[in-house]
Amino acid sequence: MPQRSPIAIAVHFAVRHVAIGFVLATLLLAALFWADPGGFASLLRREPSHPWPALLLWFFCGLTLSGVQLAVAIMLQDQPPDDDGPGGGSREFDLVPVRVSADRR
Repeated sequence: MPQRSPIAIAVHFAVRHVAIGFVLATLLLAALFWADPGGFASLLRREPSHPWPALLLWFFCGLTLSGVQLAVAIMLQDQPPDDDGPGGGSREFDLVPVRVSADRR
């Protein structure tokens, strides 16, 4: 099996987690339509342009949840950081006395 490029792996990773986010959005809208809180589903069903508000709600919920899913998947990757040393600079300080002249007023 040929080895995939890092770009192909990253695109596959992103598409998979975006799809998971849209599946979660579908489940959220199904739960909203099933529970009908405050007559929400009834209002959407009676709308003259019936599918558009529900489709827009699904799309924007999908965008939000896929962004969250992708961010969580990236943050939960189990890889060590690139640098193993301490942050920048050294923590050791050389204290040197300094004379300061003070003028009286």
